Amino acid sequence: MMIGQLKYDSIMIIDLILDRRAGEEYDPRLFYAEVSEYGEIWPDLAYPIARAMDGGEESDVKAALCDYVEGNGYPEDIAEYVNSVKWL
Repeated sequence: MMIGQLKYDSIMIIDLILDRRAGEEYDPRLFYAEVSEYGEIWPDLAYPIARAMDGGEESDVKAALCDYVEGNGYPEDIAEYVNSVKWL
């Protein structure tokens, strides 16, 4: 199944974050759409982020992304990056 140009089995939310950190152009609407579609398979991972983007503030989005990063055991520097940029 495709998400835009991405396949469910080849992309994870962490990849979206890392791509942005690596300099890929960021579009909040596209990020939201990709996270939401990812939630069709892994709702517990994706929906807190999508909900924060949908009805929260910047701090809510950063908190949800950091929860995802930390909860999945990714390195702390990724959470630091999440907190250093705007997501909305």
